[in-house]
Amino acid sequence: MLLRRLHFEHPRTERSIAIHGLSYVWAGLFGAAYVAWRGCGSVPQAIAINLAFAVGVVVLVGVTTYIAPAQQFVALIVALPVVLLLQGEFMISLVRAGFRRRGWIIRTGD
Repeated sequence: MLLRRLHFEHPRTERSIAIHGLSYVWAGLFGAAYVAWRGCGSVPQAIAINLAFAVGVVVLVGVTTYIAPAQQFVALIVALPVVLLLQGEFMISLVRAGFRRRGWIIRTGD
């Protein structure tokens, strides 16, 4: 499920962290920096995902130069938010895996 609300709880200290819809936007915008800021998750994996999405966007922009300007505009307007949300989903999954590896309790909410 896209943009799932997550709640992480430390089993001993009871510290809790909530991730919700806006967190996915921040993760999509800042990518590996968001993963590093949260402190859990694999930053090298996040950098690799960032690079893959960056290459994909560059290729998309390059390919759209061969179509009509109106179609190019529509393609970019549709594709860029999708890329942002997909990258956010990947980054949040890295953060979730990092918390799980450290033994945090993960609760999902709708």
